[in-house]
Amino acid sequence: MQTVGLIVLLLLIVNALGQSDFEALLVLKKGIEKDPSGQILHSWDSKSLASDGCPKNWFGITCIDGHVSSIVLNDLGLIGDFSFPAVAGLKMLSNISVSNNQLMGTITSIGSIHSLEFLDLSRNNFHGSIPSGLLSLKNLVFLNLSANNFQGTLPSGFDNLGRLKYLDLGDNGFQGDIMNLVLQFGSMVHLDLSRNKFSGSLDLGLGNSSFVSAIQYLNISYNSLVGELFAHDGLPYFDSLEVFDASNNRLVGTIPSFNFVVSLRILRLGSNQFSGSLPEALMQESSMILSELDLSCNQLEGPVGSITSATLKKVNLSSNKFTGFLPVKVGHCGVVDLSNNRLSGNLSRIQGWGNYVEVIHLSSNSLTGTLPNQTSQFLRLTSFKVSNNSIEGALPAILGTYPELKVIDLSLNHLIGFLLPSFFTSTKLTDLNLSGNNFSGSFPLQEIQNNPSIGSTQDLSLVSLDLSYNSLSGHLSPGINQLRNLMYLNLSNNNFEGSIPDGLPNDLKGFNVSFNNLSGSVPDNLRRFPESAFHPGNSLLSFPYSPLSPGVPYLTLRKHGNYMKPSTKIALIVGLVGSATMVSLLFIVIYYRVRWQKHGRNSLERAGEEKSAGQGDSSISHPSVLNKRVDPSLSSFSFHQNVLPSFQMGSVYDSGDTSSVLKTPKDLCSPESIKKEGISSPVSLLSSSNPSPSKNQLSSKNPDVLKASSPEKLDGDLHLFDGSQVFTAEELSHAPAEVIGRSCHGTLYKATLHSGNILAVKWLREGIAKGRKEFAREVKKLGSIKHPNLVSLKGYYWGPKEHEKLVISNYVEAQSLALYLQETNPRKLPHLSINERLRVAVDLARCLNYLHNERAIPHGNLKSTNILLEAPNMNALLTDYSLHRILTSAGTAEQVLNAGALGYRPPEFASSSKPCPSLKSDVYAFGVILLELLTGKISGEIVCGDPGVVDLTDWVKLLAQESRSRECFDRVILDRDGEEQPARVLDDMLQVGLRCILPASERPDMMSVYEDLSTMVLDKANQGFFLIIFPRLFVSVREKWLTKSIRESDDEQQVVTTPATLTPIPPPSPEKSLPVPSPSPPSAGTYVIQIPKDQIYRVPPPDNALRYKHLSKPKSRKTRLRRCCCCFFVTLLVLLLLLAVSAAVLYFVFRPESPNYTVDDLSFKSFNLTSSTVSRSISLSLLTTQTTRSESTT
Repeated sequence: MQTVGLIVLLLLIVNALGQSDFEALLVLKKGIEKDPSGQILHSWDSKSLASDGCPKNWFGITCIDGHVSSIVLNDLGLIGDFSFPAVAGLKMLSNISVSNNQLMGTITSIGSIHSLEFLDLSRNNFHGSIPSGLLSLKNLVFLNLSANNFQGTLPSGFDNLGRLKYLDLGDNGFQGDIMNLVLQFGSMVHLDLSRNKFSGSLDLGLGNSSFVSAIQYLNISYNSLVGELFAHDGLPYFDSLEVFDASNNRLVGTIPSFNFVVSLRILRLGSNQFSGSLPEALMQESSMILSELDLSCNQLEGPVGSITSATLKKVNLSSNKFTGFLPVKVGHCGVVDLSNNRLSGNLSRIQGWGNYVEVIHLSSNSLTGTLPNQTSQFLRLTSFKVSNNSIEGALPAILGTYPELKVIDLSLNHLIGFLLPSFFTSTKLTDLNLSGNNFSGSFPLQEIQNNPSIGSTQDLSLVSLDLSYNSLSGHLSPGINQLRNLMYLNLSNNNFEGSIPDGLPNDLKGFNVSFNNLSGSVPDNLRRFPESAFHPGNSLLSFPYSPLSPGVPYLTLRKHGNYMKPSTKIALIVGLVGSATMVSLLFIVIYYRVRWQKHGRNSLERAGEEKSAGQGDSSISHPSVLNKRVDPSLSSFSFHQNVLPSFQMGSVYDSGDTSSVLKTPKDLCSPESIKKEGISSPVSLLSSSNPSPSKNQLSSKNPDVLKASSPEKLDGDLHLFDGSQVFTAEELSHAPAEVIGRSCHGTLYKATLHSGNILAVKWLREGIAKGRKEFAREVKKLGSIKHPNLVSLKGYYWGPKEHEKLVISNYVEAQSLALYLQETNPRKLPHLSINERLRVAVDLARCLNYLHNERAIPHGNLKSTNILLEAPNMNALLTDYSLHRILTSAGTAEQVLNAGALGYRPPEFASSSKPCPSLKSDVYAFGVILLELLTGKISGEIVCGDPGVVDLTDWVKLLAQESRSRECFDRVILDRDGEEQPARVLDDMLQVGLRCILPASERPDMMSVYEDLSTMVLDKANQGFFLIIFPRLFVSVREKWLTKSIRESDDEQQVVTTPATLTPIPPPSPEKSLPVPSPSPPSAGTYVIQIPKDQIYRVPPPDNALRYKHLSKPKSRKTRLRRCCCCFFVTLLVLLLLLAVSAAVLYFVFRPESPNYTVDDLSFKSFNLTSSTVSRSISLSLLTTQTTRSESTT
């Protein structure tokens, strides 16, 4: 009996719980005012409850264990108030989806539904602000509030929603700074903030690594964003981004290349204010899978190259300032929109665009030539618009036979001949605009009735037809009545005669036959159109009930104008012409000045590029190393005397153990930590089964000699990036190799092939490389980067086992910068002179500027041990660039940790949970290297030298703040080169270095750093007639100083002849020695201008040097006076321009006019053809000029 009582009690409890959910839904039902489908009002009935009391049989309701778990009422057209307080009592509710209705209300009570996981309120009329309680729903995974009337600022706390993956707040009235919102998101996958009022700039920095790596869809379009895109830290490394839409904002600057965002499919940056050139990587064949590119409505300039991408399907570059010719190829693109640009050349170039293209829009350019006439092209073409160009010739017959063509716009060209009858018999063509040409002949409408292929007139799909402003003649055939789908018809400004046929469609929305010679009565169904649709012109055409006689045009006489004295008119005209002339001269002067400055900068860049092109592969490997047989007697290559301390490792030519990077500063200063060791011997490359030496492989006689057996065959794949050197995996496996360094990435070997070529092979440690597909894609991209100051990758090997991953590059016979700066006893390498240190800094800045601005990728591992100096010219080469792109997150973290131990890690990395190399971190590391060059100390040595200072940067900043900066300079430079001139250059370099180690938000970019260093000219004391100029500054000398240039001989020397004798720096003679570091010949790329004593020539630095006030000298009185005069002159010209504009306005307002006829209500407001907007707007301006035709006809 007791058991039965318990069962009854449980049933009562379950029934009470079900009754609670049932009552909540009835309250929700009361708020529904209209239910067009009847699903809610009819099915939500208390009689249809289930046995457990849960209304699971009600439409859109799902129950679990007797409780409501889901409410899905999408697309029902419901009207009413959705009561969130009612559903707040549903404790097991996990899904609310009511999208695409007309529901209203606020969501203030939403925070009490803690079990909610899915919330979709999109496309309704909900209003109010977002309550903070919403951010307490920690189980929320999906949130869609788009297309409502929400407003206000979003509350903070989105970082509490750790499970939230999908967030759509688009098409509302939200406002606030977008970065304050984005910083709260963690591993978001889909984020849509479009069509709101967000402001600020988008700068995803180091603190957003989890968001950057997880986001797949990012839409921030139709907001009020300003500034540059990813301004402070460059392009983030999106690992999964597929769709990025930032269109319709106010973004400025250049467009990033996105060449390392390999998963990007859709990129939309239209309707902004971007400038600069088009990034070629977006349209070239690469590892990107980009399928849609929209850069329309910006200010982009330059040519449009061929599209070679196999994945790009849609390209919209309209409404920019592109120049040059049409691209020869468009790859597999289906949509190509280049309209409203400044393109020129022959239209025939589109014949090579292939059969994939479906839409061609080239309107409003300066194209010439004739229309294509090839039968095998454009079989998929649906839209062809080339209006407002200079196309000539007749219409090719093939144009009307394209099977899928729907839209043709050839208006405002110079086409002649007859119309094609096939246009009017096509069953696919919907829009035809041929206005503004010189077509003649009659309207071929009889072909419609005579064409047996047309089964019914309903099959004719023509909707819009514009033939205005031509020379067509003849009668309008009744065949026009067969165009049953016609909605817009414009035949104005032709020579048609006869009557308007009856039977035109009653659905016409636009109609105009003015300026013709039509007669008779207007059909009844056309009388609803205004008089401007029939007159002027058509003097014999009348309305049956018109109060005017048929022969009188429907015009009103109006007289305009006031009399003005001829002298006043002449004075205004003279003032206007004079002011316009002065303004024109001003703009010409500014144009040529800017053009000369740009020409100087381009010349600087070409000099560096020509040097790179001339060197070829030798620019990244020493000429004496290539094609050179190895001496069999050579037993080992050892760093025994010149090796760095073990804590200064990381270069591809480093030595030491990786574990040393984890030592404390105290350990780094101990004698044991800086003990030198020899770690190289001639061995074969490690076999696939034994990546590291075992204990029994060490020679007993020489513990530093490492031995390894060579396998018979490598089972993996060897990939080479170019054909300069060809070898197989077997040749590589049998090549004698010796260990020349170890780093946090792995071990580096010097391998000598059977052909004599020497390679540097880096074996990557197990577990730090990415997966094969991603690794191959990234390393291929890195291998495509070429620069004369970069040791480029040559290939890679991927073995079948985890530890079998090799990265191959050319071997360079050079020493690292760290070895030149390190003090050893006895010293093996000479000290670097100030000239050489400045050259090294310029070389590094040039290379980093190329990586950052041309390739949009940081080096990521910049330090003195990764900088090689090729003797005797001391050309700087960077190694180990961007290897973090092929490493796992653990490998990248270890690399950053290594950089921190050596003093190259920027301070912002300390506060980041997942630091990743960036452009700003490169600038910081470059600043540290500049300080190393200036002080002659390796970063980290100051830890031992001064207990009160942490590292080299703190020591230098402390001395600079106390105005004791000269105490930090390397005394070797000052003692050998004198005090005054070298110290001045050192001060300038120090200022650049200190700016580079500022906080991330204040650091300059590499372009400005490179320009600053390039403007520094070393003026040595006691040189008299010599001016040392580096190639970047030398090529900027104006043509009046340069008369002939002979570029790049075989030994990389340049000879340039000028009016003042120009010769390379000769070695110092015993009679008169110059204060130079050594008697070695001058380095490549260094020149002197020898000038007679009675002549003084000054080589101006690049004009952009004036932008940096910290490097500019105080302006002289003459310079200030000249600037004041320029400002006064410009102000005067502006005032004259305003006066001229005012005079012109007065003239055109009060100018006398002879009596003429104008048309009342002459507009096309009721006739707005969608396919001919340009031609109709011009037709408006030309209607008044055609009045004389009506007068002569009358």
